[in-house]
Amino acid sequence: MPWYGWAYLVLLCLIGAGGFVTGLRSGHSRMAWLQLAAVTVLGWGVALYFRGEGAGIAYGLALLCAIAVLAQKSFADTRIAERERIAPAGRLGMALGQLLLLPGALLGALAFWAQRGV
Repeated sequence: MPWYGWAYLVLLCLIGAGGFVTGLRSGHSRMAWLQLAAVTVLGWGVALYFRGEGAGIAYGLALLCAIAVLAQKSFADTRIAERERIAPAGRLGMALGQLLLLPGALLGALAFWAQRGV
C-alpha cells in the first residue's frame, strides 16, 4: 500500500476517534458507536482499494449503511450547529471532517466495483 494510502487511513482514524469521543462526551453514545463503525467500514474500503483487492456484496451493503449513518450524522451536526450557534471555526472543523470522509466512501465504492467487474 502506498504512503498516501496509509496517510489517509491515519486521517480516517483521527476523524473516527475524534467523532467517537465527541459523541460520548455529548451523551450520544449510540450514534458515537455507529459513527465509529461507519468510519471503520470506510477505512476497510480504503485498504481494500489500495491493496488491489475487491470487495464482496457484504462489504457493499456495509458501505451503504455506513454512508447512511454518516449522512444522518451530518444532518444532526448541522441542526446542532444552528441551534447552539457554534463559532465559525467550529463549523469549519465539522465541515472539513465530513468532507474528508468522502474520498473514503469513493475508494470503498471503487473497491466494490472492482470486484463486480471480475
